[in-house]
Amino acid sequence: MVHILTNSVCDLTPQQVEELGVTAIPDYIAFSPTEQYRNNIEIDPPTLYRRLADCEELPKTAHPNLEQFMQAFQAAAAEPGCTELLCLSLTSKMSGSCSTARSAVKLLEEQGFATPVTIYDSQQVSYGLAVLVREAARLAAEGLTAARIVEKLEELRPHVGVYFAMESLANARKGGRAGAIRVLAADLLKVKPILVFKDGLVSDIGIVRGFDRAVDRVVDLYRERAVYGGEVFVFHADRTQLAETVAERLRAIDPEIRITIGWVGAVIGIYTGAGCLGLAFRQK
Repeated sequence: MVHILTNSVCDLTPQQVEELGVTAIPDYIAFSPTEQYRNNIEIDPPTLYRRLADCEELPKTAHPNLEQFMQAFQAAAAEPGCTELLCLSLTSKMSGSCSTARSAVKLLEEQGFATPVTIYDSQQVSYGLAVLVREAARLAAEGLTAARIVEKLEELRPHVGVYFAMESLANARKGGRAGAIRVLAADLLKVKPILVFKDGLVSDIGIVRGFDRAVDRVVDLYRERAVYGGEVFVFHADRTQLAETVAERLRAIDPEIRITIGWVGAVIGIYTGAGCLGLAFRQK
């Protein structure tokens, strides 16, 4: 059976990861050279957003290093019934994680590691990556090989819709994670870009005046583009009530929808800051 691994920035909770039977390799968050935490192990999203309120400088983030990837691959290969490993990496356009994972595989092979390992560049992050991880876990449970799972993921990836809005772009600018967002002066102009994560980067697909209207537009994008009756992530950065309200609006649009509400994880939350609302779903 294929064992699925991924980065913790897929933003699935430890409980969800366990239920899927996958391994989430922890990324790191450092508030200083002497104060760093493993994502979803030593720090969670609510704690991160509380800490951000008092931070003059943004914390730093780091993907797993070579040794951590090697250890994760060795531990996964030792699981009963494991015949192959498939690691879904976050987008290579925003992180060196994919390259480090491939280097770890090469070193293991030189040491005689016998379990085949496939590294797949998801071209996604956060809940876009979570959509792919869930699908990979489902296909692995059905007994598909790693090669066949990758083929299925390649078919799915262009149809993963990730749309969101943020109350402020300040942290994205500070952290250098603005990607291809054109309206970087949005806060000064008092407009909000409608953001999409596609082809490995975030970009904007329109602007509206005010965060409430931005959320309305994100809901409209589900109405216009979704394959109804599927699984949907409603994700938020410290906006639980808003996420629940949006979930109810989606159920009114699509009664067969299956919704999971989740926090934007601590690593990605550094760059969104508190006040982000978005959706990840399979689109037409």
